[in-house]
Amino acid sequence: MLKLKPPRLATYLLTINGILHLGYAYYWSSVTYLFFGLLNLVLAYGVGRENRRAIKVALAYIAMEFFFALFYLISGNIYSAVDAAISFFIMHDLLSYIELVYKEEKEAEEREERPESD
Repeated sequence: MLKLKPPRLATYLLTINGILHLGYAYYWSSVTYLFFGLLNLVLAYGVGRENRRAIKVALAYIAMEFFFALFYLISGNIYSAVDAAISFFIMHDLLSYIELVYKEEKEAEEREERPESD
């Protein structure tokens, strides 16, 4: 079993993103924002518990959100800069966590494959 710290920054930022989406849902009475706000909160819980499936889904979801936030930013919506920045930092934290997990697992496999020499 690996002893890595969970990606805390991604967990906090997913929670903040979820709360922002819930605020949008309340302000505009939108079911779509409510769905994405709850999705962010569920993914924050899964990422905090280091669930691999939640990390993969969060990475794919945040990458798409970052892509669309950049498009809105390019089209002139300045407020999308906040969403793009949050998404960027979540992606960065998740990718660095995945890199560390991969490195640890590779080292563990190499230790198991080495023959014992006396």
